[in-house]
Amino acid sequence: MAGLSFLSKKSWHTSNISNQEKVWVAEQKAAAEEKKTLELQKQIQAEREREEFQKLASLASGKKEVVGDRGTNWMYEGQSASASMGAGGNFSGAADGDGDGNGAATAVEDAKNEAYLMGKEYVPEGQAKHSGDFASASTMTGALEKASTYGATIGAGGGV
Repeated sequence: MAGLSFLSKKSWHTSNISNQEKVWVAEQKAAAEEKKTLELQKQIQAEREREEFQKLASLASGKKEVVGDRGTNWMYEGQSASASMGAGGNFSGAADGDGDGNGAATAVEDAKNEAYLMGKEYVPEGQAKHSGDFASASTMTGALEKASTYGATIGAGGGV
């Protein structure tokens, strides 16, 4: 096999030093990733054990604490917390708006916003509700007819 000794000089050969180095680097990356994964698993396990101990401690003491809160309580608070937020997201301390006596107006506005979020069609004040997408276009039938005949005369060669 002396005639095949040139193969070790090829870029794809496994005994090529650069290929061996690439394999070694890849193995080191894989080992580091595995080590990182194991460390994260240990950390998660430690957090679960700590939460379990906190839950047992709160049951033993009779307290009704929220155990295991991972920062998602804001989703379940409902509108009570969001209603106490003033304009611009500043906490106002009052559940009916900014505290200047317009609680009824704020309640009406909140009701309109809730209806819109639930899918009710929004009609701006002072405008009539249209019955369809092309309701406003139907009032301009003359303009539509003129536009459609204009396009036909362009292609007819007669011009305008």
